[in-house]
Amino acid sequence: MGFFRRKEGRAASNNNNNNNNNIHHHFEKDGQESVFSNSSSRASSTSARLPVSSIRSSNNSPTSHPIPEATMAPPPDPNLDPAAYLRSIHAVRQRCGLVMEKAKENQLNHFDVDMSKFQTTAQYIVSIIKRDYAPDFQSIPDHGRWQHFDVGGKPRINQLLQSWPSTIDNLERARRLIDLFLVSVLLDAGAGNTWSYKSKESGKVYRRSEGLAVASLEMFKAGMFSSDHTEPCQVDGAGLRRLTVGALAKRMQHSEENPLAGLEGRAGLLARLADALNNQELFGVDARPGNMLGRCFMLFSPFPPPHYSVLQY
Repeated sequence: MGFFRRKEGRAASNNNNNNNNNIHHHFEKDGQESVFSNSSSRASSTSARLPVSSIRSSNNSPTSHPIPEATMAPPPDPNLDPAAYLRSIHAVRQRCGLVMEKAKENQLNHFDVDMSKFQTTAQYIVSIIKRDYAPDFQSIPDHGRWQHFDVGGKPRINQLLQSWPSTIDNLERARRLIDLFLVSVLLDAGAGNTWSYKSKESGKVYRRSEGLAVASLEMFKAGMFSSDHTEPCQVDGAGLRRLTVGALAKRMQHSEENPLAGLEGRAGLLARLADALNNQELFGVDARPGNMLGRCFMLFSPFPPPHYSVLQY
């Protein structure tokens, strides 16, 4: 198994319910063991109930190993600059640490963690970073959905912002970008080794996360996620509910010759998002993801709301 492994019961249940529509990420190179594993052949029903500290690996050594503390510069003050703090490694470690503590106590619903693989996983990640960027580690670019959209050096998000009339204020621009980014991220995940997307705008072909990003952006601009034909560049619950698997397949250029892995699973995620958007307290009466900004303003008060460019990082 890898560092993380899908729980035995959950894996079996998902396989029965979703057939081959599950979407999984694997990180395998040059024969190295995967960081994430779907295999549960070595899992037992007992291990699903025991904390990691009580589980032993195949060589009978305890699987719980401490994560060493790293010396880092102090984080930005979250009270003075909340956005800078949220973008810092400190915030990432804090939030991920909460999940890791649950994992080490075997309190996660879907995954086990094998801490005996921690050193191997860390060494593998470090080797990839050194291979691609050493010695100038400052040259490592930002990596996120915004960068996926800008594949090929084309500033698609800036072009999208410029295409909207000046009467659209920054708050609405931020709402629209949150609409787009949330749906696009839900549609992301392993596309398979053969799928590709030919941009309707440029005619260029893209694959993997970049292809999914460009495809979702072009769907967004075409109004595929909006129920209001006068406002195509938005996402709302009603628009998502009317999006069928067939329509998604057509827009994603899915076919027998160009199969997109997990197509029905992706459509199912959008359907569940539509249900979640019924929460008017968070998403308003028009059920848009971007309306969560209202709750963010409550959290940021009395500080001014962040500029939409925060999504770039």
